[in-house]
Amino acid sequence: MAKKLNISKSEHQLTLIGLACSATDYRLLYFVGKVLGFSFSKLADLPLYGKTEKLGDFSFYHFYREDHRLNFYLFANNKEGQIALPAHRNLDYFLLIDSEISPNSLRDLLLKIRSIPILQAAMQIPLSSIKDLDLLMEDIELHLIALNKTQKEKLLLWEAIA
Repeated sequence: MAKKLNISKSEHQLTLIGLACSATDYRLLYFVGKVLGFSFSKLADLPLYGKTEKLGDFSFYHFYREDHRLNFYLFANNKEGQIALPAHRNLDYFLLIDSEISPNSLRDLLLKIRSIPILQAAMQIPLSSIKDLDLLMEDIELHLIALNKTQKEKLLLWEAIA
């Protein structure tokens, strides 16, 4: 008799904040850095895929806050007419927090973000409203794995040269 193997995914806490801002990403990051003290790193553009085709490559940034062990990812929602999350087409950027954050810390973070003068809006997006959240997270994870692999290959190349 065949037995089924049940593997439960280890669920980690995600928080998604939508930002409405008509400014460019580097201008937004300047103000985010000034208000929050975050120093985002530009990563290769994030390729996002729908169920059948590629949506496009979207600007992608990362910041790791060591004191709280929080990963912050900022990505654009619009690139040359393509929309990453069509249900939220009125938002220009998303800030994804890939770790558990306390409600008080999230409230404080939102208050600080809302004080950025070039933002029209900043709001927490319920994850249940993201139709293809699994696809989005899969695309982000695969992109991060590819970036990590490329970085390791470059490091090995430099070690071989030295």
